[in-house]
Amino acid sequence: MSTDHNRNVFDSARVAAAYVEYAGPTDGFLDRGEAAALVAAASGARGTPVLDVGVGSGRTTALLRLISDQYVAIDYAPNMVDAFRRNFPDLQANVADARNLADFGDGEFGLIVFSNNGIDTVTHDERSLVLGEFRRLLTESGVLVFSTLNRNGPSFGETPFQLSRPTQRFRFSPRRAVTAVGRRLLDPAGVVRSVRNWWSARSRIDDRGSWALAPLAAHDFAPFMHFTTISDVRTLVTDAGFTIDEIFADDGSMVPPDAPDSTADNFTIVARK
Repeated sequence: MSTDHNRNVFDSARVAAAYVEYAGPTDGFLDRGEAAALVAAASGARGTPVLDVGVGSGRTTALLRLISDQYVAIDYAPNMVDAFRRNFPDLQANVADARNLADFGDGEFGLIVFSNNGIDTVTHDERSLVLGEFRRLLTESGVLVFSTLNRNGPSFGETPFQLSRPTQRFRFSPRRAVTAVGRRLLDPAGVVRSVRNWWSARSRIDDRGSWALAPLAAHDFAPFMHFTTISDVRTLVTDAGFTIDEIFADDGSMVPPDAPDSTADNFTIVARK
């Protein structure tokens, strides 16, 4: 998987414009897992400097500023940073890559948040580089919150032709059929892009069982993302020198520490140095 490919996807004007539609000063959590994770992290991080990684156009900004006024945002896509600056002209935002955060000092932040499965835009091996940089930047009592897609969830293995998402049972209804057809009629160019992008990416799918690389249905199957499993992400986090506090599924439920597997769409992890 080429990280430059995903950077180009998220730096496109079309994708940046799509993020602006749901990112603003009053927007809320992406899912219940994210909400539960930030509530869990807030007490230990309140009032400390916050680094918002992969900020996009600022969906998480108002949420994190409730935790601290000391707020810094970064994204590796310049178009996203430009969109953020238009939404929040008085706040600091920089173009930066999570794999190399040399512009920031050791122990500079009390909380680092990498939301919306942003860590999945890099390769399997590069994920440890990202967590290594986060560990360096955190204070001794610092908290990390990040989300990641599940290899055994419904986002893995989607195609432009599906009648239901993988892992989800198909149930026909006239309303669902009309909705599906209507969406395709309203955006025929999007259908063409989805089929073209998926067809181009299918030969590059790499499924290792405990993790995988595959196209994501969002943005017309343009992103080529990393998918984890509960065992893989536990190993990733602990090998990077963190202690896991909680892992939340996207529905807000806590994944038990001894759970061998999960069908959640994604996980949000709360970890400490």
